[in-house]
Amino acid sequence: MENIIVIGGGLMGSSVAWKLVERGAEVTMIEQQGANYSQGSSYGKARISRSLGPKKDVFSYVHKQTVKEVAKLLDFLNTEDPKQAHRIDEIYSTSPVSYLFHRDEYHSKIKKFRFKKQKRDYRTASPNSSFRKFSMSIPDDTIIVREHRQYSGTLNPSALLKKLHAGIEKKGGQIKYEHQVVGLIKKEDFFELSILNTKTKKTQILKAKKVLVSSGAYIADTLKEFAPYFNRLITPKKVVQSFLKIKDEAYAQLTDVEKKALHNGFPFFSQIGKEYFAMISEQEEGVSPIFKAGGHQRRRNIHDLQKVWDEKPQKKDLKWIKKHFKKHLEMFEIYLSKKDIEEVSSCNCVYAETRTKIPIVSTIFNKYGRLDANIAVIAGMSGIGAKGCMCYGLLAADLLLGKEDKPSKMYRRMLKSFANPSVNLYTKRKKSGRLF
Repeated sequence: MENIIVIGGGLMGSSVAWKLVERGAEVTMIEQQGANYSQGSSYGKARISRSLGPKKDVFSYVHKQTVKEVAKLLDFLNTEDPKQAHRIDEIYSTSPVSYLFHRDEYHSKIKKFRFKKQKRDYRTASPNSSFRKFSMSIPDDTIIVREHRQYSGTLNPSALLKKLHAGIEKKGGQIKYEHQVVGLIKKEDFFELSILNTKTKKTQILKAKKVLVSSGAYIADTLKEFAPYFNRLITPKKVVQSFLKIKDEAYAQLTDVEKKALHNGFPFFSQIGKEYFAMISEQEEGVSPIFKAGGHQRRRNIHDLQKVWDEKPQKKDLKWIKKHFKKHLEMFEIYLSKKDIEEVSSCNCVYAETRTKIPIVSTIFNKYGRLDANIAVIAGMSGIGAKGCMCYGLLAADLLLGKEDKPSKMYRRMLKSFANPSVNLYTKRKKSGRLF
């Protein structure tokens, strides 16, 4: 019998598995993809890494704790393999993060974010001063906030995944690639999992004392027998992401000043409307960077979860992204035609969205309304998971191992926000034997 099985080998599942093996637990992680991760919300080379928030903001806390946990992981890998240097700049690219707010929204809600200790890390600009301060021209009814802190900028999920998987295996954990959990039921005092080998199509049964479910958009399907109410808590959504570049001839005509302003203007996150975002995904000396762009709230439902990965993004979504990217370039006084902007590639990024829009990192109730401390779920990160993945993993590992120590007020705040099943799982029963 396995001690702990982690279902899902993306950033969340891998972070939990790492924290568990780091503490000496016997862990097997099940991942339906191969060792080269190519799908799911953890795929890619860039996510915005940021910490803008009020003084006791739990999302800023998980970002900062993740940076510390990444450093600990790299220290372990460097100790185990001194010949290969593992550096934190492989994971984080520190660069200014720009946020665009509507003026009324900023004055009513956002201004309080810049409390006394943060003033040196954040600067704001109105339309009158934005070009002087940041080499950006912004609309008349907006205000821009620029964050400049160490390890704020972008995070590379692909690089971090490789480090996590290396750490898990070096600590004695097992990773079963190309295996999919197709059944999960609870027996007397253990869990029974049906595992499908996606290459041979053969199924085997594994037993485990504890289970962590982090299968992203597949969570409701994974829990359909143990906790069927999850199909009402979790809704898979897709967001189109487009990878764009300025054509080489147009980029070569930019001055050095324009190129510097361009590079300093990413990552960019507009808090207006559909929340356009853009960041530098890849860059080489002398040529245009490849920019990743999309609309954070431009989310669409999914008809077939199995086929969504191969679906071509809708043309109207790609058109919307390119239009906003062109407008974004105009903020730097860089005026290009549509023909000067090249689409390198595009894809559907799939998230699992919770009903409350707040992530769940919690032990869960079974279908009869009984809380089971031996099974936990990480779900609903919905675009905010990567920057805090190691901290979410720490919390989930604490829950599964029954750790009662709560080291700080912010940890307790995090516990209350994400790990409160009576609130996050809507457990008030209307009828006996049902949660809804």
